[in-house]
Amino acid sequence: MANLYLCQRSTILKAVILLAALTICINLYAREFVGRRSKPAAGGEASWVPHLCPHYGLRGRGTRRLQWEPPSNNTIFFTQTSCEIVLSAREACAVESSSAHHPHRPVLVLLTAPDPDQDHPLLKVLQGLANVRLAWLDLDQVFEDANLRAWHQTRQWMFSEGRTFAEVGDATRAELLRRFGGTYVDLDAITLRPLPSLNNWLGRVDDTLLINTAVVSFVPGHPILQDVVRSIPDSFKPHDCCSIGPVLFTHLLHQSCPKNVTTPSSAHPDEAEHCNDVTIFPRSYFYPIHYGYREGQLESIFREGEGLGRAFLSSTQAFSLHLFHSVSDKAVVSLSGDSILKEVAQRNCPKVFRVLQDHNLAL
Repeated sequence: MANLYLCQRSTILKAVILLAALTICINLYAREFVGRRSKPAAGGEASWVPHLCPHYGLRGRGTRRLQWEPPSNNTIFFTQTSCEIVLSAREACAVESSSAHHPHRPVLVLLTAPDPDQDHPLLKVLQGLANVRLAWLDLDQVFEDANLRAWHQTRQWMFSEGRTFAEVGDATRAELLRRFGGTYVDLDAITLRPLPSLNNWLGRVDDTLLINTAVVSFVPGHPILQDVVRSIPDSFKPHDCCSIGPVLFTHLLHQSCPKNVTTPSSAHPDEAEHCNDVTIFPRSYFYPIHYGYREGQLESIFREGEGLGRAFLSSTQAFSLHLFHSVSDKAVVSLSGDSILKEVAQRNCPKVFRVLQDHNLAL
């Protein structure tokens, strides 16, 4: 009986030891697995993706996922922070128009979706352009420097109500320009002619108020960009529009040059302002049609039957036409009409325009 009792105790002890060893192995494996999963993988898995793009799912195109690629000082670059896997017709037109007017400059389209639908006809057109590349906008790579690392890692941009994509876009634009330089263009800005060749410029969106950053060019490390990026964490107001975009740029330029860059502007509407080596072009350069909705302003871009398209193109000296997507995205124009948008698209992004016709897609 005693021997049976000792045998049972020995069997139980072995089982306990085996169970303990198995538990340790499971914990070690789980820790290693979680550790591996928490590290960004090449081509798109990163901790910020579920926060910015909660409805985004990798589509299984492992070998076709985009890779992170920063711009250079000579690059014209776009950023899409909306997590969409395709570009809209107007966005594709913006990219092609920039490519067409700058055939000898690289054009980089940075997307927060690492696995876009590269078989979509509009993306296929863009990838067929010799100087256009698509790349992944990896926010961990963008914000890896100390200035904005904590702001990004604590997901401060998530506190913005309904403007998260815009706030991420404002911060991304400033940091990429600070680190790498280049020319940034909004995806709702169609290029009409080659952009100014000088360095360090941007333009007013309003004759009497804000300096905007929808079309902007700087050399890397410029002091005003250093100031902007350093100011973002404290200047960020999640409930206010544009607190780390146009508002911040306008404030810092006025602070640096209070006599030259006044708020509102004291310069003639057709004259540029200067702050040290920064040129601030008048509204007519990049925003020739105002964003207000009074007659003759923004809604005129979409009006048909009045011959406005040809009249605009024959008279404007603007470098770009900004569509102000946030207040005009519901307007649709006919590809056979005579609106400003249709005429501008047909002339400045003809390949995209033909795809829209062939596939019966809206503009």
